[in-house]
Amino acid sequence: MTPTPEEPPNGQPEGDGPDGHHDEIDAPLRGWISPDDRLWRHPSELSADPSTPALAPPAAGAHGRIMLLVGAVAALAAVAWVVVLLSPPTDHAAAPPASTGAADGTLSTLAVNTRALPPEAGAASQAMVQLHAVTSHGVVSMVGVAVAEGGLVATTADGLDGLRRLVMIGADGHQERASVVAIDAASDLALVNVPDDVPVAPFADDVALGDGSAALTLSMTAPAGTTPALHGTPGLVTAVGGAIEQGRADGMPGITTSAPVSAAQAGDPLLNTSGAVVGILYSTVGPGAPVFLPSALVLGVTDDLRSSGRVAHGWLGVEGHDAPGTSGAQVASLMSGSPAAGRLQAGDVIEEMDSVPIRTMAELRAELYVLNPATTVALAVLDGTTTRVVDVTLSASP
Repeated sequence: MTPTPEEPPNGQPEGDGPDGHHDEIDAPLRGWISPDDRLWRHPSELSADPSTPALAPPAAGAHGRIMLLVGAVAALAAVAWVVVLLSPPTDHAAAPPASTGAADGTLSTLAVNTRALPPEAGAASQAMVQLHAVTSHGVVSMVGVAVAEGGLVATTADGLDGLRRLVMIGADGHQERASVVAIDAASDLALVNVPDDVPVAPFADDVALGDGSAALTLSMTAPAGTTPALHGTPGLVTAVGGAIEQGRADGMPGITTSAPVSAAQAGDPLLNTSGAVVGILYSTVGPGAPVFLPSALVLGVTDDLRSSGRVAHGWLGVEGHDAPGTSGAQVASLMSGSPAAGRLQAGDVIEEMDSVPIRTMAELRAELYVLNPATTVALAVLDGTTTRVVDVTLSASP
């Protein structure tokens, strides 16, 4: 049998000449393969093979029946198409495509699991957001508590050192970009804007708190692959108004509790028995010793940061310490030319300012810190056994 030439690759002509054609004029037909060498047969070859029966043609009436069936199917399709065109539009919008990222909408931690919390903690829990600060030294997790409408939340500032990117973590784990509005280093507080109008938390001052007062710390956890959950850790207040002795807020008043806080994050809120926020977590000094910045300081500082981007605090011009054996701030000395010079004297104990109790020197500092210069304050001063009220107009700090 004459060898059969193979089909040239890629459809290119096969040959020995420069133009790709064979030189022999009697070469066999190109592409033809003997039926004995193939696994398939053309119908004409099957009918020609006496050992293989030819395909029988359809019966005389079968062709007509097939054509009728095809025509009926075509008619039904046409009717269905007309019905679709004439049908009124549906009242239900088509389902939107599945969300593929944070850009589809704002996300927040408002959907966290709060079933384990007491009912009075519900409002404060809805005011919390989870923040991640991507910094030059790693990722820092913190909590923000809403202090004003428009997505303005308060948190501590030291975790934002070396900030490269700040995000809010949504309930489904997606991230939304957040931004820092302003920072006050002296109080270690920061005002952050998140892309969700988070409900503002209920706040209360710490005047009614004292040693042994019941309190609840809210802490947020977000285990991988699960919905973020809030945990409430009950405890007792161990001190109010004592000076913080470390970090940027050194000298500011703090609130400490007895309850160790598991998975604590800066910014976690401390609630009173009514569910109002009385402080946010500043730091934990050793195991089980959380320190909170009081809400009066938090609100005063963040309000200044929102309105002017900085804190311009009033200056009284006294130096002193906690009054020994009693509550109040005792004046040790007065600075020359200060607003208090000639109005107060060494040994005076400041017990109230504008009817707000002053328990420590740190509380006096914090109260003054959130007042603007030119503000006039009424000081209740104990001099020995006599209490008098002294009006003093604050000035800007030198």
